[in-house]
Parts: sequence; C-alpha cells; structure tokens
Amino acid sequence: MGAQVSKTFNKQVTHVVFNNGHPATWRKAKKSGDVRLVSVLWVGRCYDDGVRVDEELYPAIDETNPVLKNKKHRCMQPKDSPERTPENDRRMRKKLDKMMKDLVPKQPLVTDVSPIIIDEENGIVYSPALKRSDYMAQRLKDMKEKRENLSPTGMCSSGLKRNLVKKNAMRTLVMTSMPSEKQQTVGQVVKALGGFAIVDRVCESTTHVVSGGHRRTLNILLGIARGCWILSFEWILWCLEQRQWIPEEPYELSDQFPAAQICRLQRHLSAGEHQQDLFQSQPAMFVSQHSQPPTQSLVELIQLCGGTVCKTVRQAGICIGKYSGRRPEGSRILSEQWVLDSITHLKQLSYDNYDLE
Repeated sequence: MGAQVSKTFNKQVTHVVFNNGHPATWRKAKKSGDVRLVSVLWVGRCYDDGVRVDEELYPAIDETNPVLKNKKHRCMQPKDSPERTPENDRRMRKKLDKMMKDLVPKQPLVTDVSPIIIDEENGIVYSPALKRSDYMAQRLKDMKEKRENLSPTGMCSSGLKRNLVKKNAMRTLVMTSMPSEKQQTVGQVVKALGGFAIVDRVCESTTHVVSGGHRRTLNILLGIARGCWILSFEWILWCLEQRQWIPEEPYELSDQFPAAQICRLQRHLSAGEHQQDLFQSQPAMFVSQHSQPPTQSLVELIQLCGGTVCKTVRQAGICIGKYSGRRPEGSRILSEQWVLDSITHLKQLSYDNYDLE
C-alpha cells in the first residue's frame, strides 16, 4: 500500500504496529511523542477502505498494563482446570459487579466506522466526526453529484438508497448458549453503550451473535447464513472493561465455526446485499413436517443459502427429514444434519453419510 517498513525503531518511523511486542518498543514509541501506536486491525481497515483511516480508531493495546499482563493465555492453562468465569470465581464476579456499577449509560454508539451517514433531505453526506481524510470526503461528494454506484455488486441508484436506509436502521444483537446471569450482563452493557437492540432470534437486522459457549445452535447457523459476527462472551466483558465497543476480530469464533468469518466478509464486501449460493446448484428440496430443527427454521436456512424449497414432495429432488409417503422416482431422503453440517463447513457435503433410505 505504499508504506516503507523498517526492521528497527529509528527517527524515520512514524507508525508502530504493535502486537505482543517488546515493552521497550512500546516505551520508545510513547517517549517519542510523534509515533502512532496502532493495532494490526488498523492496517486491515486501511486495506479494506483503500485510504489511510484515523489511527485513533484502532489504538494498540498497552500490554505493559498489569491487567493485560497477568491475563493467562488459554493454551497455558492445565487442561483439567476450569476456565475462570464470573460464575465460578468470586474475585472476578466482584470486579464485574464494580464495573457494572461504575458504567454510566451513554448515547447510542455504533461501531460501524463507515464514513457515510444518512441525511434524508440531502442524501449521502460525510461525517466529520470520524476524522477521515479530505480525499474520502471529496470522493463521496463526487459520487453524490454523478450518482455514481457505491456498491461493488452493481446495484441501481434506488438500490443504493435502500441499502443506506438499512444501514441507518437500529442493528440487533442475539444471545445464544448463554445462562441468565450472562444474559443480564449483556443486557446491561448494551443498555449503557447503546447502538443495538437485543432480539431472541437472528433476523435481517442482526449483525452480532454472542455465544456463551461453543455449541452449534440454530441462531449460530442463522448468523452464519446471514453473515453476522459470531462472537464469544469475552467480547462483551472487554467492551465493559474499556467502556466502549471494541473491535470484534479477536473474539470471533472462527476456530469453532470457520464458515462464519467467510460469510461475514462476503456480506461486508457486498454492502449487505450478498446472497449465499451454497445450495444454488441443488435440486428443489421438500422439508418434512416432522423435521428437527422445526420445518420453518430449516426452510429459512436453505433459502438464505440459495436453495429452492417446494411445498409438495412431488416437485422435490431431495426430501429433508423422515418421510414415508410416495415421492418422485430418483429423489433422495436426507437427514436434516446434511443441511446443518453443509452450512457449518460452507461446503456441499456428500449425500452418502446422510441418506435415510
């Protein structure tokens, strides 16, 4: 992207991308006063946006901080040692209660750092509060004048307006695999920091799914299909610690659900209009009325992933779930797990291991 990289810290250095670095490097950068300490997320954002974004939005974490320094890495803990949580650790519970007590509600804060904001009268305008470059401001102005297409997917001028109105709507957050105590914590943090409404089920407005465990749930699968952030509960705790919404990447459950990160990036790159095509090449599917998960949930998952669902088995090439009636010659009966596993791995899995005939 045009930058020069130095192997040593010298007077020509203007930025230090700090991640698990040596404390001496941190101290030198701080002492110089003119050097920007940024996280690796800043580099990624600059690459995604094609401009040099505001460094203050992506500060490096001070790993000399005793709170962070004493934090144990998971892989260093004994395998038979339970993970410390507010539920089983009294000191952590006490600290959490104190942070919740000190947390002062703020005005709604949105983590989306897009330079575009919506003005119903004037259309697209630039937000000076985000401190983006003058170049981006001029670029947006030119686009407004020329009615240039902002979306890489080639949507019309009307399509752009609909997409921007959607971005301006209140985003929703869903909790899954979470005991009531953790749910209360999430509710209090969201109420204090704003920017989200909490709903029970993943829907079109959902952008974040926060999980209290690593169990695959219906909301996790819906979140993957819709390209949502799939995050651990730790993200909420660190947002509470920092008193603000922090970058999600370090807390994404990408190891447990690899497809989640891919679908999220696809949604981001397509400005929210992306349609998964996982089942696009599959024949029409009929979902049994006795299926588990429930029929309507499976239908929604299949359609979100580009599949075609028919109302009668006579039109189907695949029947999902147990079915004992008559069906077209050559059609197959597959377990519901075929749909769920295919979405989890974002791959059309072989029928062989899921055949119910």
